[in-house]
Amino acid sequence: MMHLIGKTNIDFQSKRHFWMTLSGLCILAGIVSLILHGGPNYSIDFTGGLSIILRSHAPQGKPEITEEMVRNSLDQIGITGSEVKTSRSPEGEDLLVRIKGESRFRPPEALIRNKLDEKFSTAWQVVPDEQLDPEGLDELSGFSYVAVKTAVSQAELKSTLDEVEIDNPRIIPHKTQTGEDVLILAGEGRDPVSKWRNQLNREYTGYRFEIRSIEMVGPRIGAELRTNAVLALIASWVLIIIYLWWRFDLVFGIAAVVALVHDVMITLGVLSFFNYEISMTVVGALLTLIGYSVNDTIVVFDRIRENIRRYRERSLKEIINESINQTLSRTIITNGTVFIVVTVLFLFGGDVLRGFAFAMVIGSIVGTYSSVYIASPILIDYVEKTGRQIAQRIKKQ
Repeated sequence: MMHLIGKTNIDFQSKRHFWMTLSGLCILAGIVSLILHGGPNYSIDFTGGLSIILRSHAPQGKPEITEEMVRNSLDQIGITGSEVKTSRSPEGEDLLVRIKGESRFRPPEALIRNKLDEKFSTAWQVVPDEQLDPEGLDELSGFSYVAVKTAVSQAELKSTLDEVEIDNPRIIPHKTQTGEDVLILAGEGRDPVSKWRNQLNREYTGYRFEIRSIEMVGPRIGAELRTNAVLALIASWVLIIIYLWWRFDLVFGIAAVVALVHDVMITLGVLSFFNYEISMTVVGALLTLIGYSVNDTIVVFDRIRENIRRYRERSLKEIINESINQTLSRTIITNGTVFIVVTVLFLFGGDVLRGFAFAMVIGSIVGTYSSVYIASPILIDYVEKTGRQIAQRIKKQ
């Protein structure tokens, strides 16, 4: 086995009550932070909303659109508390915009097409944008539109367009690149995405904005995801108790799960203190943290079991100290490498992964600490307060 440090003889458990008290105060501070923030800062994964990927194309000589500029444009139309992050891909840089609570999205183009279907069935045909003559389309900046070929009169189309839930409806005669006559049915959408797109076009004349994707999460689905996330955490704790009960003893399982609850509570408290959103990726980080932390705890427990058989004349406190010292080099190597990786991910992984990476950074520290100062001390206090020797069952295995 690789050893980073030599043999140590640190008395970890002599100050266990100090560290357990400090942990309790940290958990209490986290609960206070959650209360002051009105509960966890759930992302749209849990509250419902829109996730939009926006790409901007700046005119020559003009600066690129920044996160702050997009955030200000959302504030201008009354959409506050939105989240705007830069998302990098091989194709270029996009802006990831997440709007809470605005899960109802009805694209104006779809509304127009639905109404034409309802009124005229197959008596019209959509003309793709690439077939339209680019000249003359500038006046449609800020409008959503559908270009059609149809024998229906403009008067009938205008009457139909007035029934669509859009603002400033208009019909504009146009031509395709081959010279065919078409009609463009246009209007300003009343949904938040259309209003925001119009605001961008008004504020940044000459820029071209491309909405590459829109994902919607309804509040009902968000509530189900939130419930499932909590159930996933609880299920993992129950299964860990059962496994450690079978592998070691019931008190080992309870000690490990108390340490895991401690890890999750402190991590949630720190996330709340720094106002990080609780998203599905953060829940994934918490579940990863549970597996990572319990693995470290089991390594210590396994060494404790071996040493209970080997040093029958020693007290449990001495055995636990010896076990932690024996696994200390392994702990520093494995947990240190994890900490380095997630720290690099936090610093350079971009805003999209920052919440996940931050939760992992905190979890890698707290998970290591809890194996030494939460899970192990519980074993000692259990023996001291109950007088039951957990060594009896282990020695017979």
